[in-house]
Amino acid sequence: MRLSLAPAILATLGAATFASVALASDYGVAYLGLRSSYIATEGAETAGSVAFDYNEEYATDGFGAAVFMGWVLDKNFRLEIEGGYRSADLDEVTIVRDDTATYAAGDVVDVGGTAQAGTAMVNFYYDIHLFDGAILPWIGAGLGGAYVDYSIDEPSGQFNSKDNSWVFAYQFMAGVTFPVAEGISMSAGYRYFQTQDFVYEDVFAEEHETDLTQHSFDLGLQFHL
Repeated sequence: MRLSLAPAILATLGAATFASVALASDYGVAYLGLRSSYIATEGAETAGSVAFDYNEEYATDGFGAAVFMGWVLDKNFRLEIEGGYRSADLDEVTIVRDDTATYAAGDVVDVGGTAQAGTAMVNFYYDIHLFDGAILPWIGAGLGGAYVDYSIDEPSGQFNSKDNSWVFAYQFMAGVTFPVAEGISMSAGYRYFQTQDFVYEDVFAEEHETDLTQHSFDLGLQFHL
């Protein structure tokens, strides 16, 4: 299954999230931050090793949160470590293949379950000093790992599953930061998050392979040290 790379334009974005506009030019400055996110998860293709293939769709009200610490390396560049959590509920699946004859190809089945991921990421950021003023644009990218806890519940129980695994993950980000008080700033941004394909087993030990692709709209709060 593919490792899709978000809209191509984002692939060139360096790293960024939650930097200090007031302090970004003070080399060596560190900051701590919190972030909350509204997450939209793309539909994905799931390939089974024995009986089932299906395409899943997610509910539109996913959420995420993260804590992070960053260091301003110079006027433009920042480094950040981040620990996060993201969650999305499964909504329905469209059957592609069912060798058990429980469903026909094309059947749409309402399902339950969630895709939850705990993430550990290292991000690299580029602050864009295009103009004077309080608002600082930035772009960014990050690499790391995601611990994906995946479950799916469907009416017949034929491919119910709950499993977890560590997989490679990456993200691209863009946004702006602005000061709100002495030593405190806020950020607003967009994030594209993608995992490597991961494998999980259903209740009959059939292996399934899929991935997790998400778009998020983020609000962050930074405390500059």
